[in-house]
Amino acid sequence: MDLKKRLYALVDKYDALIIFLVIECLALTAFSLADANIIFRYLGFLISLVLIPFALMFTSKREWLSLGLFSIPLVIIAFLTGFSTFTLSMGFGSLDNLSVVLGTLAFFFLGFAVRRVRKFKIDIALLAIGAAMALLVFLGLIYSLYQYGPFHASLYEGLVYYYDGRLFVVSEETKWLLGFSFVEISINYVSLFGAMLSTALTALLYISPKTEPRKFAIVAVIGLIGLLSIVLIPNIEALILLIPVFLFALGYRFIRYREKVGIVVQYAFFALLGIAGIALLVVILNNAGVSFIRNALAGNAFLNRLFNTNRIMSPVNAVLAPMFTAGGFFGFPITYIEGLVANTGAFEFEIVKEGGLLAFLAIIAFLLLVIFSLARYSAKSPDKGHIKIVILSLLIAVFLNGSFLWDTFPLIYQNDYYFSFFRSAPYLIVLFLIGYAYYPLSGKPLVEEPEEIVLASETASTDHLANSDEEEIKL
Repeated sequence: MDLKKRLYALVDKYDALIIFLVIECLALTAFSLADANIIFRYLGFLISLVLIPFALMFTSKREWLSLGLFSIPLVIIAFLTGFSTFTLSMGFGSLDNLSVVLGTLAFFFLGFAVRRVRKFKIDIALLAIGAAMALLVFLGLIYSLYQYGPFHASLYEGLVYYYDGRLFVVSEETKWLLGFSFVEISINYVSLFGAMLSTALTALLYISPKTEPRKFAIVAVIGLIGLLSIVLIPNIEALILLIPVFLFALGYRFIRYREKVGIVVQYAFFALLGIAGIALLVVILNNAGVSFIRNALAGNAFLNRLFNTNRIMSPVNAVLAPMFTAGGFFGFPITYIEGLVANTGAFEFEIVKEGGLLAFLAIIAFLLLVIFSLARYSAKSPDKGHIKIVILSLLIAVFLNGSFLWDTFPLIYQNDYYFSFFRSAPYLIVLFLIGYAYYPLSGKPLVEEPEEIVLASETASTDHLANSDEEEIKL
């Protein structure tokens, strides 16, 4: 027991410094300072090593087992988005590829471990992330308004111009701070950051402007900057994707007897999940060349339109078809130029390019595990309502935008520069929040056990009294 108390005292001694480092790392990542995501991934990895004692002290063996099973798909995703046929062909560099592996696992572990730090407050971390990202979006918004004016995507719809002998559409671009300079970038890329910030407005359903006016004002400013960055372009598709996010938030806040309603929603969700699973299976078999599936789809005008020839499925099919060839199991080589250039707009299918069939299956499995974990977090976590609603809304917003509007070639003038969702700053922030909100599939985290909290408090108090006695003796 003496050894355990000493460990508690050691952990309690450095927790403030570690909390500062974690929040600083998250803020720098959210701001994407100098577009140096490789540095932030390595920084997150180093900080995660320091957090190992906290995780060991406040995690039971059952939790470690549950976490290990939960993390298997993420480990596969990390390695295949870091080192694959695609990444080697693209020439990202060994240090960059290694940082993807370490950063993916580290930011998830950061969220998991920092929750075990007794003095850590997630609302401070969320405000730091929001403030840093709001500054980034605000700078781009102001410069964009200066260059294009408000509502330029609607006012100049169809207007084109020529630059370096190439044609560009004004309504598809905006300004963005990338590194230390402003660049022309697609409106869909910018709207992801705006959508993430807009979810801060959901917290206002819980925060009172009378009792907490300062927090209410800060959160409102962060959320409005995000919303205005979408409205003042405007990006109609991004605004439409925000509707289900805000509807979820309203339902989460105001529907009474959520337990009873939750059962109905749960059955409806699993029904939709089953339909989506069947549709996904049909898409995969169609692209795998199964003859009776192909013939059935081609012979029916509606099904052919639904699975083959519409605007959404055409690029998806262009990516999935090479996945079943000998060279597509671990990502695409550059020679698969059609599948490489095809912009599916969905990170779930973009991972096929980068990691192949195995990574695609891993991301589907990981998403399902995350859904179950978040459901338990929502129902059982002692976190305050405004924290839960922001985390859940933000993750839903990123999922929707990443599934429909992700642009792998967002730079307007450099259309050969590939932007991977799995190397982006929003991906790291999402991993941190998933790690923080992780809940075991059974039971509850050891850190929430009353006896552990009491023991930690007693140890800290004893250590504080001992230090006080020493100071009195010195005096």
